[in-house]
Amino acid sequence: MSEKEDSATRIRQAAVQILMEVGVRAATTRMVTERAGVGRGLLNHYFRWSELRADAWGEIFDQLLDQEAQASQEPQALMESYLNSAFEQNNRIYWFLWLEAADLAKTDAALAVVMTRVQRRMLEQLASYLRLGTEQGLWQAPDPEGTALRLSALYDGLANMLLTQSTQLSPEQAEQHLRRLFFLEARPVSVSSAGQAEPVRGC
Repeated sequence: MSEKEDSATRIRQAAVQILMEVGVRAATTRMVTERAGVGRGLLNHYFRWSELRADAWGEIFDQLLDQEAQASQEPQALMESYLNSAFEQNNRIYWFLWLEAADLAKTDAALAVVMTRVQRRMLEQLASYLRLGTEQGLWQAPDPEGTALRLSALYDGLANMLLTQSTQLSPEQAEQHLRRLFFLEARPVSVSSAGQAEPVRGC
């Protein structure tokens, strides 16, 4: 790796770390350059701040989606992980980063482009789990893209309520609301002791 590539890589890595620690709004070029051990002039030589910040945000969510996809190839396990971990406390930083970016993207073109790409990938990945589960007879989701969109929209709304504490909603209640929507949308089935698929009666 050349000195130029090494400096650029350290700056990108530092930007990711800073965003994970303080969020999108609070991150500054000074924080990044101090973490990377470079001067501000070098950062400006390689990057425009708005683009670096947007790319760092995108890398965070790309890594998250990569980890999720590699965890299991079974749609039932993938959906259970999605529902079970959605509102865990250690995911709070991701809700915060997502909601901050959604607000800033209204006036930040670089962030808007990256967020659109990540959101498309996120919806496509969730829809693929729903589609595969339908093909395997685990549930009935004739419109996986639509179901993925509605699940994602509810997730965002519930995460916002939890972050702002605008209601008495608990993480456990938020998870149950998300599970309920999945149940209503996809009608998951269980397998009886006789090996017959049966509808799940409640959620």
